[in-house]
Amino acid sequence: MPIKKDKILSTSINKKTSSLMDDFNSSIDVDQRLIQEDISVTRAHVDALFKLGVITKSDLAKINKGLSSIQKDFDQKKIKFTKQNEDIHMNIEFFLHKKIGDTALKLHTGRSRNDQVATDTRLWVMKSSLHLQNEIKKLMKFILKQASTHKDTIIPGFTHLQVAQPILLAHHLLAYMEMFNRDLNCFDFSYKGSDENVLGSAALAGSNYSIDTNLLNKKLKFTKSKENSMDGVSDRDFCMYFLNACAMNAIHLSKLSAELVLWSSNSFGMFKVDAEYSTGSSIMPQKRNPDSLELIRAKANIIRTKNIEFSNIISGLPLTYFKDFQEDKRIIFEAYDELLICLRVMTDVMKKSEFEKKQGLQICNQYFATATDLADYLVIKKNIPFRNSYKIIAQIVNFAQKNKKILSDISLEEFQHFENSINKDIYDYIDVEKSLYRKKTKMSTNPKLVSKQIDKYSNLLK
Repeated sequence: MPIKKDKILSTSINKKTSSLMDDFNSSIDVDQRLIQEDISVTRAHVDALFKLGVITKSDLAKINKGLSSIQKDFDQKKIKFTKQNEDIHMNIEFFLHKKIGDTALKLHTGRSRNDQVATDTRLWVMKSSLHLQNEIKKLMKFILKQASTHKDTIIPGFTHLQVAQPILLAHHLLAYMEMFNRDLNCFDFSYKGSDENVLGSAALAGSNYSIDTNLLNKKLKFTKSKENSMDGVSDRDFCMYFLNACAMNAIHLSKLSAELVLWSSNSFGMFKVDAEYSTGSSIMPQKRNPDSLELIRAKANIIRTKNIEFSNIISGLPLTYFKDFQEDKRIIFEAYDELLICLRVMTDVMKKSEFEKKQGLQICNQYFATATDLADYLVIKKNIPFRNSYKIIAQIVNFAQKNKKILSDISLEEFQHFENSINKDIYDYIDVEKSLYRKKTKMSTNPKLVSKQIDKYSNLLK
């Protein structure tokens, strides 16, 4: 039976579908971005068919030449995909038939679109996981550069958005290095979870042809094949791993964005967003708005919802393949696209923007950031139980607030009014910089330990 020119998949079952159904059923607008993966999977499959003797050496050459021509046409934007051919797989087969004739009809021997699309999607997730890891590393390099620049810059650490204790800005930034490093590990898990070749599963029961799966794995750079054909065509857990990794990275980007938005406000004055990534007000000429960071914060929430969208589609489905799976690619593509631009914008913001070097120290002094050090002073130097020393220092802070003083302005006599054993060495414990060096634990903000962490991440990113 000759192939209809407008539709490669033409059977008694689906030849009478309406144009509305063609539009509704088609996924080509979304899955056309799998063209490279689909061509790679098809090349591997025809190599396996050639090894089996199903196609000749001449057939193999014609098919590969046709596939190369399709890829070139796509790169040059000469291809016009059709919804009548539903998806990327059938469109490629349609174009191949136009280029090489009936040899293209041998292409689908021994496989199904079910194992084909699952394999395509796995390859895309593996590639995209590596790509996002590279983008995260670029961001980490500029965060680390800022940390190296600000090894001596003191800022307040916050709890409940209240000034808590003095820390180094570098120490604060290194906290994000830890988060983004965990994100790299999440994308490692995503990559490994995708690294199972589904080809050979066919529709669900396996192929009637003795397809060389080792050859397929070698060609496509998989380390192993699926053990169960039914799990092969129905498994979309690897997409969930990818979306979870995207969500975690988005959460960390949102956290960083939220802090930088706060720090860039007039109230904090600790960060200046580069002019390329801030915008003016339509009515207030004095303002610059941190729109780039606010958009990252918003988009991060959109990315976080993608794994919920995806789980809603796949949960409750019996084995094996259902058309519901057609919606999976839209979700992972959208998560990838949104996360990619967020990472790139944040990288440029961190590269070009500036942290204020002196403002943080002023805030520390203004809001009594070394109060905990004073409580420890009474414990260490005067052998006063901590709960008692806490109450004494709370009274001293209240006194300072009422009299509009910072701690260093309080006289020794005034200190001794609250605890007569206090002497002049208390001023060492008021000093913000000395507070940093007083920290002992290896994960602390002690400048010597922070420098070691910077060196650790410098070596890691190399």
